[in-house]
Parts: sequence; structure tokens; C-alpha cells
Amino acid sequence: MSTLTVFYIKLVLIAFSSVAIWLGARSDSFWQQIHEKRQENRLLGFGLILFRLLPFILVYVVMNYSPRGDVPFFWGKATVAYQGGLVYRDFASYHAPLFSYIITLPILLWYTPKAIVLLMVVIEAAIIWGTYRTYTSLKTNAFKLIMLYVMLSAPAVMVLLGGQEDIWLWGIAVWMLYYFLQTKDDGLGLGLRFSAGLIVIKATAGFWLFPLWFLLKKRWSFLLGMILVGVPSLVILYFLMEMDFLMPLQMTTNLLTPNLFTVVRPLITALLGHAPDLPTFSWIGMVITLSSAVWMLYFARHKSLTLTLPLAFLATYIAMTIFQLSSPGYYVFTYMLPLVMELVDWKKSRDVAILLIFNALLVVQPFLFTHLNSPTYDDITVLGEPLFLLEYTLQLLNVACYGWYFLKVYQKARFA
Repeated sequence: MSTLTVFYIKLVLIAFSSVAIWLGARSDSFWQQIHEKRQENRLLGFGLILFRLLPFILVYVVMNYSPRGDVPFFWGKATVAYQGGLVYRDFASYHAPLFSYIITLPILLWYTPKAIVLLMVVIEAAIIWGTYRTYTSLKTNAFKLIMLYVMLSAPAVMVLLGGQEDIWLWGIAVWMLYYFLQTKDDGLGLGLRFSAGLIVIKATAGFWLFPLWFLLKKRWSFLLGMILVGVPSLVILYFLMEMDFLMPLQMTTNLLTPNLFTVVRPLITALLGHAPDLPTFSWIGMVITLSSAVWMLYFARHKSLTLTLPLAFLATYIAMTIFQLSSPGYYVFTYMLPLVMELVDWKKSRDVAILLIFNALLVVQPFLFTHLNSPTYDDITVLGEPLFLLEYTLQLLNVACYGWYFLKVYQKARFA
């Protein structure tokens, strides 16, 4: 199946998804009937089968499609780990130490890259289910929101065709939120759960600690929980591989799109007279990302953690997709689920329309960017060509959507 054929299938998926979500957002009586009949759990399970498992079987079993995106890179790590290789020492990895071994588990049963995609689908389904169970005590329309997320085309494309794992970060966050709702304790237990992300997923799991810290009442107990996990992990890693375990902390300077840096790069290049220094701007982006998230949540430090924990997560990772030059659009998979649960006012047609436009941009822009051989627009004259101008415009619209939701987080943190 050619890349162009896959793209056309994605366009059809976007169209059907958009219609379903537009109608679903306005059909309160439909959701009320489901609630009255107590069919939510059954229908959520059916939705996950219909929108995730069946497409997986169709694409990878019936059509025998070969996984793309990050999956070939994951496969390379998993196969070495499968043979007993040691992460960081025997193979490169910019993920947390346990990640490579987790993605090895499914290939013990099915030795193919497709097994890794299936693992991503299963874990996303578990996170969706966990989010639903958590939010049933926070929102009366939790089932409606979770089903509208399941029907979005962008997350489906990201997990099914991209094999993306970024939603795992939200999985840790919603696990923490569920624990807090059950115990009202933001100390030791929350710190233990937070640390799980640092040893299971990747270093960016620690980014949202910065705004979260100001929201905690039992900060030092939380820190103790992190230490109880972190110190033994570091000792074991150092014993096995000495300083090689610092590999995930190496700052990447791979220029990915779309983010604020890529859309202003032509202007910066024109002003400097040469292409900008990527490491410098990477560090600048990191500082702005973390400081803006802290500033935004500082206003909400006296509010309940049930409100502010998801906002701290959203503020951090939306800021990352805006300001980090190494952030691609697919990183939105990190926070699309809490975005749907927290930031979209489904009673406003404008909010629904913006979400659907954003959803379409996340699918279309990466294809066009790759089709045009990943342009950097150092030579701004290429914008005179229609396809390049279109791709650059899609980048601008993507960044505008990031900014819109960043503003929504600020408004909710400040005034909710």
C-alpha cells in the first residue's frame, strides 16, 4: 500500500470522524439515554474494539501493512533487548531504562514489529479506560467526553500508524489523579507514582514536576517518594553501565515540526544572515517551556489538586509543543486526552470546530512535510511555490491551535 493511498484513507477517516464528533457533541439526549440504561462500560469497550482493535486487524493482519513512524526504531531496540542486550550499553535509547524491555514483552509471543503497535493500542486503551473511571467522579458527562476522544482521527492515526507511546505520560498523570481522589494525599504515594514515569517512559516525564511542585501540600513527602524509587534505580543503573545511563538526558537538536521555532526560523535566518544555532535555541525553548508552565500554575496554587494536576500537565506539554524546536505535532498525543476532558467547551460550536480543525492539521501536515522532503525554509523564496506555502501555512495553524489551548489552560488556572 503506497504512502499516498494511506494518506487518502486518512482523509476519509478525518471526514467521518469529524461528522461523528460534530453530531455527538450536540446530541445530549443520546448520551443521557445511554446513562439511564447504564450502558457506558459496555459501549466504551465496544468503542475501543471498533475504533482501535478492528482497524489494527484490518491494517496489519488483513492488509499486511508494515509499521512505520517510530516503530522501526522501537523494533531495533526491542530485538537487541530480546537477545539479552543491556539498554544504553548495547543499544542506543533516549527512553527510560525500562521502556525497551516493556516493548520487548509482546514480541515474546509474536515476533514482529506489529506486536509493538498492538502493545501501544492496548496501553492506550487501558489509559482511556483509566481516564474514564477517574473522571466519572469529576464530570457528569465523562462518558460522552471519552467517547468523543475515541472517535477522533488524530489519536487513532498516531497510535495505529505511528505506534506512538507519548500518551503513556498522561497514563502516569491520571494514575496520580485517581490516587489523589481516593486518598486526598499528595505526598509519598503520589511521589512514588510520579517516579514510575521517569523509569518507564522517558526524561520528559519529569518536566511537569516544576509546576506540580508549587501545587503540593506535602512536598517533602512527595520528594521522599521520588527518592525511594530514584536512588535505587540510579544505583542499579550505575552498577550495570556506569555513566552510560545518562544517554536519555542528552539534548536533542533534531529540528521537527511544527513549533514556534520552525515557523519563525525564516525570519531568524534572515535577521542573522545564517541558519540559527540549534543547541542555543533548544535551551532557550526549554527555559521558556518550564518557566511559562510554572508561572501559569502559580496563580492556581491554592486550588484543589483535582483541578490543578491536569492543568499542570497540560500547561507543561502544550508549552513544550510550542517552544521546543525538537517537538513534532505527534507530541500532541501526550495531552490530547486531557485536552478533550478539560479544555473543550462542547456546548460552544467554536470550540468543537477548533478541535476538529486541529485534529485534521495533526494528520495532514506531517504527510505534506515529509512529502516535501522536510523543508526548513532557510531560503524563504520557496514559499513562492504553492505546496511549500501550504505546508508552512499548516504549520502556522498548528502553532495557533497550540496557543489557543495554552490560553485556555491559563484562563482555567486563573479564573476557574
